[in-house]
Amino acid sequence: MTYSIGEFSKIVGLSEHTLRFYEKEGLIKVNRNDNNVRIYSDENKLWIESLLHLKNTGMSLKDMKQFAMWGHIGDETMEERLALLKNHRKKVVEEFEKLRQSLEHLDNKIYFYENELGDCFSKK
Repeated sequence: MTYSIGEFSKIVGLSEHTLRFYEKEGLIKVNRNDNNVRIYSDENKLWIESLLHLKNTGMSLKDMKQFAMWGHIGDETMEERLALLKNHRKKVVEEFEKLRQSLEHLDNKIYFYENELGDCFSKK
């Protein structure tokens, strides 16, 4: 199935401006019809979804562009893409651990204040 930029924008939840930016930056390759109008496909949808997951994990635009470039080149870049993903995963795990520790600290503070407030009310 194919989509205009307006239809595709609604499907993937990105603005038309963002889709044009992604194309300009080489993150996505878009076919065009005889009138040079962008035509998006279900394959583009899957690729955008993948890019958004990478973005949501904090991957830099530079690394996303590199990953996309290697993806457009083809199978001969699979090792490079794997290495980039493994390196990024390591960073995500480190950030996740920092967040887990901060969440634990926050939970301890909440527990402390809830107990203190409970003690104050029970003394009255």
